[in-house]
Order: sequence, then C-alpha cells, then structure tokens
Amino acid sequence: MLHDFRPGWTTERPISSNPPSWFVSPRRSFAEGVCWITFFVTMTLFLAYKGPGLRPLDLPRSGPRRVTFVDRLIGYSLIVSIVVVFWYKIVTKTMVYMLQPCHIVTMMLIYVCFCTDRRRASIVYAFFVHMNVGTLLALGFPDTSDYWRRNILPEFTIFNFFFLHYMLLIVPLWYEYQGTLHFRKGPYALFVGWMSLVFLHWVVLFPASIVFERNLNYMLSPPKGPLLLLGGRWFKTMQCLVTFPMLIIPGIIFPILIFFLKAIITSLSGVASTLRAPGGASSKAASRRPREEPGGG
Repeated sequence: MLHDFRPGWTTERPISSNPPSWFVSPRRSFAEGVCWITFFVTMTLFLAYKGPGLRPLDLPRSGPRRVTFVDRLIGYSLIVSIVVVFWYKIVTKTMVYMLQPCHIVTMMLIYVCFCTDRRRASIVYAFFVHMNVGTLLALGFPDTSDYWRRNILPEFTIFNFFFLHYMLLIVPLWYEYQGTLHFRKGPYALFVGWMSLVFLHWVVLFPASIVFERNLNYMLSPPKGPLLLLGGRWFKTMQCLVTFPMLIIPGIIFPILIFFLKAIITSLSGVASTLRAPGGASSKAASRRPREEPGGG
C-alpha cells in the first residue's frame, strides 16, 4: 500500500538528502514503524497508568515563577529567529519542515522563557533538554546547502540558522547555571526524553515525510556520513538506538560541567572577597608577626 501511494519514488539513495525515496523499502519501513510505535505507545501507557509517571523527575510544586528581563530578552530573540525561519519556509513552500525537532524545541524554549508557573516551566524544560540533542548534530555537521541552492538571502538565512542553534545550545546552559528550573537528572529522565524524541520521529515525521514527499529529519534516506556507512538500510533503527547514549551529553555531562563551574566561581569569589575585606588574610598574617619590645638591649 505504501508503494502504491508513492509508486514513482526511486529505490536508490538520492545524491541530495532532500528528495524523497524508497531507499528503505516500503515493507521494511512499515515493519520498523509498527515495531517502534508499538513499543513507545506501550511504554508510555505503562509509565502513565501503572508506572511512576513523571514522579521520578522530582518536579517542583506549582507556584509563581518570576520572569526576568533576561528571560524576556532570550524569548523575544528566539521569536524573531523562528519568524525568520517561518518566512523562509513560506517563501520556499516548505512549511512542513517546521515540524523538524529544532523548530519544535525552539517553541518549547520560548514557552519556558515566558512561563510564570515553575512546575509547568520545569516540565517543558526537562523535555526540551533531552529533545535538544539535534542541536549538537546540527552544529557539528551543519547542512546549509539548501540556503545556497535556493539563493534567497543566503548569508542572512545561514546567519539565522547558526544564531538559532547556538541559542538552543547556550540558553539551557545559562538556565542550568541559574538553577531556577528543577528536575532530577539521571537514567529515568534520559529514558523519558529519548522516548519523546524517537516517538516524534516515528509518529509525526515519518508519516509526514511520506504524505508531503519531504525527507524530514532524514526519515526516508540518510545523509552521507557514519549513519549511512554503519546503518545502511537499517539506518532508522540504528538512529533510534544511537540517540539514547547521545542524550547523556545534554542530560548529564553538561549539568556536571555547570556544577563544577559554579563551584570554581564560588571558590574564587570567596577568596577574592577574603583578600579585599579589611582585616583579611594579609592583615591577619601581619598581626601574627612577633612585635619588638621597645627599648630592648
């Protein structure tokens, strides 16, 4: 049925990663999709109704959250950037690409910036952190060929591409340093974030790729690189499996680095305050020197 729906697609991988194709046969695509979707739906229902749900994340209680000037500055900057992306997709008639994970997590981060309830902000932020792993891949292996090929203000649109992705990388580090959005890091948070991200790919991006004839987030054919060389025609399943250990970077390693950075800054600040204070270390050292008795001899 899938082949009859798109009978004109080639079975070879296109030279460009944008055109749709049956690089993975309809039969195998259907089988992979059924297996993964069944797994994620089953696990989601189990965790929600029989398992712990979101309790292991140790989220804060509902209450007012102060939205600062920096929050608004970040939020409005992201809005301007995503509006530029929206304009580009309208001009190029590729609106379906707004379903890409980087655009979805951008909207999640905008919500976090302006959210005035600390529990809701922490919930969305927890999912954002673990669904934002694509930012590392986009910056590590940037694909800007479409901007040059379409030649619609390429310098400006490429600048916006990097601006948006660097914001998605830096802003969560800033929030982690501030410590205002709380959730318990660890294996359970990684697992829930991984399920959400891969569920998005199979339930939303894969059907949309077939319906709209677009290779959304490489759900029809892989780009050149390790995914193609190691995964071959099983690249989608390999992509799902490899994503989980990659989540350790934003979910655990980055928070640990921020923790040590805060400890170092706090220590240096304490030492500096001690040295600047009257009667500090230098004064105390001087006071401990033995005084000479007057009129000695």
